[in-house]
Amino acid sequence: EPLFRSNDLVKNVVNGILYFVGILSVIMLIWGGILYTTSSGDSSKVTTAKNTIMYAVIGLVVAIFAYAIVNFVLVTSTGVGS
Repeated sequence: EPLFRSNDLVKNVVNGILYFVGILSVIMLIWGGILYTTSSGDSSKVTTAKNTIMYAVIGLVVAIFAYAIVNFVLVTSTGVGS
């Protein structure tokens, strides 16, 4: 049996990318919260902070769904899963 199977490699690369996207989304969520609390009522800063938070949450949801889809496809096609 080969040391690295291509399915394991694909799974590891995709999971690594999704892990990075998840971490980045959490960092942006925290940054949006900091922007929101320091906006001092300035409507443009509040809008920027809300957009940052919204896009961070969307990114986190996309990363979670992508992780689930990749694992589902790998499990159903090859039996390789996490």
